Amino acid sequence: MIFLIFKEGGIRCFLRYRSENDFNIFENKIQLHYKRQITMQELTITNKAKNIIDIEKASSFLGISTATVRNWVKCGHLKTYNNERRYSFSLSDIENIKSNIVNGDFDKLNGRANKSKAERTFIPDEYLKDGISIDDINKILDFVSKNNINTSLSLLLLSLNLLQKEKIFSNITIQNLITQNLSSTNKQISEEIKAWLSDIGVDNVKDEYSFLLNCSIPRQRDTLGFFYQSLLLEGEKSQGGSYYTPETIVNEIIKDYVKTDSKVLDPCCGTGQFLLAFADTVENPKNIYGVDIDEIAVRIARLNILMKYKDQNFAPNIVCKNTLFEIGSYDLFSLNDENIRDFDVIATNPPWGVHFSKLDTEKLKTTYPEITSLESFSYFLKKSIDLLKDGGFISFILPESILNVKTHKDIREIILKNTHIKKVSCLNRVFKNVFTPVIRLDLEKNRIENTQIEIFKENEKYFIEQSKWKNNIDFVFDIHANGFDTSIIDKIFDIQHTTLSNQADWALGIVTGNNKAYITSEKKEGLEEIYKGKEVDKFILSNPSNYIQFTPEKFQQVAPIEKYRAKEKLIYRFISKYLIFAYDDKQKLTLNSANIVIPKIPNYPIKVIVALLNSSPYQFIFQKKFSSIKVLRNHIEQMPLPLWNKEIFEIIMKLVDDIIAKKDKYEELDNYIMDQFSLTEKEKKHIKNFNIK
Repeated sequence: MIFLIFKEGGIRCFLRYRSENDFNIFENKIQLHYKRQITMQELTITNKAKNIIDIEKASSFLGISTATVRNWVKCGHLKTYNNERRYSFSLSDIENIKSNIVNGDFDKLNGRANKSKAERTFIPDEYLKDGISIDDINKILDFVSKNNINTSLSLLLLSLNLLQKEKIFSNITIQNLITQNLSSTNKQISEEIKAWLSDIGVDNVKDEYSFLLNCSIPRQRDTLGFFYQSLLLEGEKSQGGSYYTPETIVNEIIKDYVKTDSKVLDPCCGTGQFLLAFADTVENPKNIYGVDIDEIAVRIARLNILMKYKDQNFAPNIVCKNTLFEIGSYDLFSLNDENIRDFDVIATNPPWGVHFSKLDTEKLKTTYPEITSLESFSYFLKKSIDLLKDGGFISFILPESILNVKTHKDIREIILKNTHIKKVSCLNRVFKNVFTPVIRLDLEKNRIENTQIEIFKENEKYFIEQSKWKNNIDFVFDIHANGFDTSIIDKIFDIQHTTLSNQADWALGIVTGNNKAYITSEKKEGLEEIYKGKEVDKFILSNPSNYIQFTPEKFQQVAPIEKYRAKEKLIYRFISKYLIFAYDDKQKLTLNSANIVIPKIPNYPIKVIVALLNSSPYQFIFQKKFSSIKVLRNHIEQMPLPLWNKEIFEIIMKLVDDIIAKKDKYEELDNYIMDQFSLTEKEKKHIKNFNIK
């Protein structure tokens, strides 16, 4: 079965449930959700028309933003009540749309990538140890799927299989489970299994499931966690931010910071991958703490630690709680446990991009007012800094976006104010089916000034002063510039300069809302050229491949007409690793992959600006400071515009005119610009070699 789950602000993903028990859980959740949704009786009828609602009520009823409602109107997915009241809607129409969404019949949404992605499972096979048979694993997964076995029950049976191989249980049969006749050499493990079985219910255990008790299973650090990852649908992994961290990365963190007597925590421990790595070094299991909101994962983590220390009698400090609200605080809703704080080491791969409920969002805003991004990993970082003892260490696996995306300015400021950034390691893409570059961020809780940050990037290692990041706009962590890079960038910025900040008009390219209806590849009478980002080259626009009749009132998004028709403007590629700016004095139109900037600096020629932004030194600055695949306004506004004399400006403008006239003067212009910054031959060569890569 496939069901559509709604989150605040829109649709999160499609989920497939394998059993009646899973469906019942889902049904209860969805009923609770709809109790919170605005109902037909709650709608306030206005303007003496009992079946007409406004845009705010329509967005609330559909569970989407007002901006999305407007987009759906422009794209023809929603009809308004009449032309005079553009964003008034018939209540019955909105009710029908809602019904179609719930039933999965709304084509606008069914085409999204979320659907196919959420229906897939995948084995994290790159983390299997050598010699382990994928065929054996596939047999288990196929058996679970064919027999439609509940995920929790499947994992319980596989846990018992593993416990038998560890000689903690012996000769377990399905009948033993049904009668709960279980005996173990470890009392705590026996209690864990009985509690798990009680929650599942013995009525769900069937004789034909005995294969899972006796089949061949791999032996590695987190065998049960591996199976849990393999059984989860990809949509469920994405929803919970749940992905398996490569063992080598985990081991390196433990090697760097964990000692035999360390008190350690994984605040979102999952099945216990980090906890098991802690256990390789920590002698006392009571010094190992784990917290997670996933009940199945916590059960597995507890069993993992109990098996690791199977000769010791203890109850694991691993609990199913919400770290962000229930751990290490002293309000009425907390654990009130003084031990869950003052850690020596906190290490984890936290969830990224979690969509919180409306209730949790409001609570997060109150509990963590410093975090404005609503980003899940930022909350875990802030909480972990609070739980760490002075001089303690944090090591998190995070998306590279934390370093420079403006949204994450809040957590970067918290980090800079409260910690010494020990190390940033670029790990590239380490998660299967996740294409986001990843970093490892290591922090020490102290406020030592003038500290050095160790940067590991590919085969390169260098140091950066933390104080430099405190002075960056939005506290950007520009890790990609080593000492020599920084000296070049500083030399360029040391020249007296101005910037485009508050000295330019900006415009986005056109979003038609329906390119098939408005754009054609054929040049016809009454149509004009419209340029995509890929048709923006350095200094000039290439031949257009599309034409449009400019009717802005019909488009989904359009800038003021005067921005497109400016006497002079710069057009730049929005999605690009490089700065690519074209000069336009022909009032050309652009699509949203090509944006517009119109400089407004008195006596500063626009052709000088386009020369600078296309030059090798500025490509170098852009990559070293921002390392982005999007050219953002914020980036452009930081670029220095040197206050050179009129003679220099005229020489640059002449070379730009030659390039626009298709004369081969780019290298001459590039060298001339570098000479004005007094760059040495070594520095020029360094910049040019970097841009060749």
